[in-house]
Amino acid sequence: MLSLNCEKLSFVRNQKKHRRQNTVNHSSLKIRLQDMFLKIILQLLLALLILAHPVFADDSTKTSSDPVDISTKILGGTESKAGDWPWMAALLRSAQPNMYLAQYCSGVLIDKNWILTAAHCVKGLTKDDINVAVGAFDLKNFSGSRIPAKSLHIHPGYNPTTLTDDIALIELSQPSSQPTITLFSGKSIEDAPVSLLGRILTAIGWGLADGSTDWYWPERLRQVNLPVVADSYCNNIYPSPLIGSQLCAGWYEGKDVCSGDSGGPVVTSIDNRWTHVGLVSYGAPCKDYFGWYGVYTRTSAFVDFIKGYVPGARFTGKPPLPWLMLLMN
Repeated sequence: MLSLNCEKLSFVRNQKKHRRQNTVNHSSLKIRLQDMFLKIILQLLLALLILAHPVFADDSTKTSSDPVDISTKILGGTESKAGDWPWMAALLRSAQPNMYLAQYCSGVLIDKNWILTAAHCVKGLTKDDINVAVGAFDLKNFSGSRIPAKSLHIHPGYNPTTLTDDIALIELSQPSSQPTITLFSGKSIEDAPVSLLGRILTAIGWGLADGSTDWYWPERLRQVNLPVVADSYCNNIYPSPLIGSQLCAGWYEGKDVCSGDSGGPVVTSIDNRWTHVGLVSYGAPCKDYFGWYGVYTRTSAFVDFIKGYVPGARFTGKPPLPWLMLLMN
């Protein structure tokens, strides 16, 4: 999560709007049609260049000097406070003893022995490759234990090309004493479907951040608030249209998530309690594409998958949305 540099957006805010002329001649119409055709071609080429871009971190890109120059971050956010997110978990590469360098993805504690994360964070790895630090805040000053993974469980429908069903569970080799987070069921107390459209969510992570002069890997947890927007915002950007188990969120100004944030939670307050409604899946390369929204795996679409492994996981719904929210759907 990052502090937003307004200067980087000046190219958007300084664009001038011109009124169209009431009359056009044939030559100007032909030029406009040619321009429109070229724009369509360029958009198609751009879409092919930025196929679903997972936002996990490669530990080879992290250095003790912090500044890096790679394409993927949490944007437009602030540093969290110690103890605010006690169920937050850092996924670590077990072969790297330095915890700051080892962190590559995130997750949450949903039961004393279980972590919820993204499938692309564990795909291709074994349990011996992963340690988990539950309740971490400062990666350079963590006094807790690095718990080895006992087993990995990727959703059977996970598609690494489209990143659909991008969800997985990590069983810990020993229980954590940290509090667990409640998960959103997607249903109201009347068992009616509930929409998240227009709701403000909070994304949390240690992902690549944009500082005042350079990009850097923060050692302390950061957070950013993001609104859930209509799927069409993401469908207009990415080659694969969203399906019901995904949601689109973000700001046009560039607040978003990035490398190292993958698998981390997006939460909202329900009944004065932080509730997990989704996890970071993919987005456009952060440094180059301001105004591009992120795609998140929707927690409520995987209730059966989660309960199948973790019967003790806690789920909650919420009362129906206010009438204004319903009109937005």
